[in-house]
Amino acid sequence: MKPLVKLITAAVLPALALGCATAKYVDHNGRDSIVNVGQINTQDWIRVADELTQSLLLSGAIQSVAGKPKVLMIGRIKNNTTQHIDTDSLMKKIRVALNKGGRALTTTAVGLDGPEDESSKAVRELRADDEFNQTTIPGKGNLVSPDYSLSGKIIQNNARARRGLLPTIRQSEFAFQLSLTDLKTGLAVWEEEKLIVKQGSRAAVGW
Repeated sequence: MKPLVKLITAAVLPALALGCATAKYVDHNGRDSIVNVGQINTQDWIRVADELTQSLLLSGAIQSVAGKPKVLMIGRIKNNTTQHIDTDSLMKKIRVALNKGGRALTTTAVGLDGPEDESSKAVRELRADDEFNQTTIPGKGNLVSPDYSLSGKIIQNNARARRGLLPTIRQSEFAFQLSLTDLKTGLAVWEEEKLIVKQGSRAAVGW
């Protein structure tokens, strides 16, 4: 093989190998799911959301009256971890479970930082627009005030240890804390904490 051909072959083959890389679906709760010691993975969100939801449902803190679900407002979820995370990943799973169970409906018209969905307000601003049939626009007094607020905090604690020549053992502990507040009385009628603890080894220093 000529030198030029060898050079081209050496450059092209790695590129072809990368182009032929494969991807596959995995069970989000299975052994093939990626686990990062210092991060919250998909399986962590699912596990914690399920455990917190079950605790809330079993507590009896939210009881529908005559089959009518209570109205839930999502309060502030503080992120006290070292990473940027979307706390909606946790709250959405809990909201869906409560909705399907008929215990609570979530209002998107009220929020500490403004409504989650501004459509309820936007459609009411059409009352002064003559181009719209006013009988099709919601009247005053139809929005429903929430009965409860769900707020919480996510905390991360890191630790590491090394024994002799063995790789450094790293550990991350994530604490998920939630509180359900009765907005009429201001009392926390349910509180829970769930932990996710993960360990991993790495020869190099750092997380």
